[in-house]
Amino acid sequence: MPVESTTRRENLSFEISVSGHKLIADVSEKLGGANEGPDPHDYLQAALAACTAITMQMYANRKGIPLTSSDIKVQIIKEGLENQIRREIKLIGDLTEEQRTSLFNIAEKCPIHHLLQRGAQIESHLV
Repeated sequence: MPVESTTRRENLSFEISVSGHKLIADVSEKLGGANEGPDPHDYLQAALAACTAITMQMYANRKGIPLTSSDIKVQIIKEGLENQIRREIKLIGDLTEEQRTSLFNIAEKCPIHHLLQRGAQIESHLV
């Protein structure tokens, strides 16, 4: 679902409407914002963490793997000509080593992981 709108609230704080939900994006006070919500980098990291967790849980549900939950930590380590993101995956549940490996391999197939890894052409239009 595309982002439906972004509306400036004040200064650098924006409201984003997507899929019937309202999100707030801002930047820290040191960057001139009011820190009223996550910054865009936080949302990117959150997207990868959420997609990883959801992808693994869907797989576990389908395969009958007793994955109770997962704890995914994502951090942008380096940004510039070479970008680097670190993702730590903690699996929670009574899992065999084979199930843990299978879930880890599935995490590599999450759609956001693929999008970031492959890159994307961004086509912008002034309307």
